[in-house]
Amino acid sequence: MKQKGTYLIFTPVLCLNERLKKAGAPPNIVAKATAATAAADATFKRALARGVNLGFGSDAAVCPHASQVAQFAAMVRLGMKPLAALRAATSADAKLLGRDELGSLEPGKLADVIAVPGDPSADITAVEKVFFVMKDGVIYRNDGKR
Repeated sequence: MKQKGTYLIFTPVLCLNERLKKAGAPPNIVAKATAATAAADATFKRALARGVNLGFGSDAAVCPHASQVAQFAAMVRLGMKPLAALRAATSADAKLLGRDELGSLEPGKLADVIAVPGDPSADITAVEKVFFVMKDGVIYRNDGKR
């Protein structure tokens, strides 16, 4: 993958085991899902160690909408630096998609901006607490302020 510039889009299904247990799935099915999760985590770690291009994606249809943000913490837990995880979701994905006008905050580029409490480079879970979004120049707040 590294030689050819192929991207691995890590899409852990972070809610799968919980959903299976809650639904009363047979233990062998829960065990199979647990093994699949462990295999996906090991693949991510190997790709990271080998310098494979890593992007950010989701299996949004499996887990509740907006839960994909927890993927940042999963990537960091598996060894990725927090800023590298943020780049996977921004500039790396833009490059993968051939969208030069996206992926970074630079003059002439399109960008949506978020604000979070704290420093995501020190604690990636800060991205799970978005209180400000600027989309297409319009500000949306989630903290009661105007």
